[in-house]
Amino acid sequence: MSIFNASSPTGNKLRHGLRVLGAVLILTAFVVWFKAGAHTGFTKNRVEVFKVDPITQIEYTDYKESFVMGVEYLAAASLTGLGLIASGFIFARKQ
Repeated sequence: MSIFNASSPTGNKLRHGLRVLGAVLILTAFVVWFKAGAHTGFTKNRVEVFKVDPITQIEYTDYKESFVMGVEYLAAASLTGLGLIASGFIFARKQ
């Protein structure tokens, strides 16, 4: 008996496991992206910081090295999760 046989207990576990893993991956990616600031642009490795010169009182822009996760990480994780969910349907039960 093969694990690819959907009527076997192992095949049922595999189908269910792939679907759950895909859903958990999508949910985890969304939560991490949202907690990191829900940046809707691309990933940044430095962030603008506005500062004021103490002598002239002129405002200027400086950059701070910081990682800001962009929407492409969310999209990649979501596509991977959807791929796992879809692969769970490959092992669909045969009537």
